Formats: sequence, C-alpha cells, structure tokens
Amino acid sequence: MPLRKRNLINDPSIFFLTTTTGNRGQFPNFPESLRIIEKTMFDTTRDKGISIFGYVIMPSHIHLRAGSGDGGPGISRFMHSFKGRVRINLKHKGSLWQERFDDLVIKSEKQFRIKLDYIHNNPVKDGLVENAADWSYSSFSDWQNHARGKGILFEIDGFFGELPGEVTRQHSEL
Repeated sequence: MPLRKRNLINDPSIFFLTTTTGNRGQFPNFPESLRIIEKTMFDTTRDKGISIFGYVIMPSHIHLRAGSGDGGPGISRFMHSFKGRVRINLKHKGSLWQERFDDLVIKSEKQFRIKLDYIHNNPVKDGLVENAADWSYSSFSDWQNHARGKGILFEIDGFFGELPGEVTRQHSEL
C-alpha cells in the first residue's frame, strides 16, 4: 500500500476530510444513526487530541475540517479509530466504510472559509433542507452563534495563523 502524502506532514495542520460509506448508501438506521455518529466523532476527537473546526454528517458521508497538532499521522490515527468506533456503536457487522478517506490540507484563510461554506451548504445542495440551519448534524449553528459545548473549535492559532473577522479567537469547551 503506498504511503499517503498526509503522513509526510508532521506540523500542526488543518485538514478537510471526507469519508463515505462503502457502497455510498445511507448509514444503517438513518436518520437515527446520525446522532450516534456525531457523538462518536466528538468522543474520538477528545480521545485522540484532534480539533474539529467544522463538520456535516450526511446520509452516506461525512465532511470534517479537523486539526491535528502532529499533522497527517494524527489525522490518520483519528480517522482509523473514528471509523472503527462508529461501526461498533452502530452495531454494524461487516464493512461499513470505504477503505480510505479523502484529505486536503487547508493552507489559507480563503480556503478555510470556502471549505466551511461547502460543508455547511452540503445538506441544502443535496435537497435535504432548505436552509443550512435546519440540518441538525452540522456545525453551521455553532458557527452562527459561536456556540460552546459541542466541541467546535473557533481558534486556529498554531495551525496557520490567526483568522480575522467573524472567525473569533474563542473556542468551545470540550
């Protein structure tokens, strides 16, 4: 198996991640399973030292903006653990996920914002809701209200610099 380029990045980094069900079908027990997936995601981020800057859980895939203090290797460990825990927590027998996940290193404020907008508008684009705020399994409302409590991080110092404007230096308490 070839070495993934993300594993060559050892500095603090923010990644745009996508992981998909093996057959691109809905998660089992949809939509109830989305709540379990969301809880598992936040539990795994705490256990693995990963920061979540944005996410959306869709019927067949998940988009995350996640930060790791040790770059790609930390992201790889997180995703491996997260995908396994979801399969266990959903009591799914057999393969649930595509073997790999897609990643892109976020390198600028502009790219950060573009990916955040993409994540939050995904349920609207797919016709699941009319307004992004109506999709419960997303960080959209957290960013709108700078909500604390779920585990969304709004501070990005140490990743690629401070973001001005509506991206604040606050972060939610884990």
